[in-house]
Amino acid sequence: MLTGVLSKEADEPVAERESKLSFRDYRGEVRAHSHGHHQFVLPLRGALELEARGRGGFVDDLRGALVPSGDLHAFIGHRSARCAILDVPEAGSDLLNAAAQGRGDPFFSLDPALFHLLRFVEARGMNDGGIEGLLLATALESIAAGQGKTEPRQLRRAITFMEAQSHKPLTVADIAQAAALSESRLYDLFRTWIGAGPQAHLTAIRIRRARAALTGTNLPIAQIAQDSGFSDQTAFTRAFRRLTGTTPAAYRKGRESETGVSI
Repeated sequence: MLTGVLSKEADEPVAERESKLSFRDYRGEVRAHSHGHHQFVLPLRGALELEARGRGGFVDDLRGALVPSGDLHAFIGHRSARCAILDVPEAGSDLLNAAAQGRGDPFFSLDPALFHLLRFVEARGMNDGGIEGLLLATALESIAAGQGKTEPRQLRRAITFMEAQSHKPLTVADIAQAAALSESRLYDLFRTWIGAGPQAHLTAIRIRRARAALTGTNLPIAQIAQDSGFSDQTAFTRAFRRLTGTTPAAYRKGRESETGVSI
């Protein structure tokens, strides 16, 4: 996924003394850094692909991320990604410190109320002080609400099957059967826990596989499309552009121009 870039870019451990809210746009280029403060990455539009604490995923829809102070993380924007970034100093909250250091998974489900609050704050230009405390408290409530919830075993079984068999022409029925679920129940689990349907998640898995092949091999793009589970190169290019904002050929060319950096 984004792992290869983590050792390539400089660390940026700049400590912050007070909480700061900002709104940032992310483009289709991989970056990596760390910083001397905790950071909430909260979705507004598009999707930000993020790898932190050894886990990869997306900040989009109703899914946010908490990146602990000092954690080296990599990220790339998709679909004109725009996020609200809340930087919080380590000394700012014992509760936050515990949440940041105690979580193996940086991602958490966002309370819809927090999402709407973020959109309101952005629209009204209210990030000039005073709002950070409310956002921090609401974000911590989102994390607390999700603690103790374990990803259902059937969902994990479905995802494991998809990752192992993504090179094959899978249907939703195939995935549901492998997880011993009905198709409707499979959809419910994916919408609740992943925030996208099983086919959308399968496409994301295939694109991650293809990106690794584009940067790590010299295989023809048509072969990569086939090996990644796409019916043909046209379908592959269409899906790749939709998720990354560029074509496979342009993506490979762009990564080749960066000395040794692979995703």
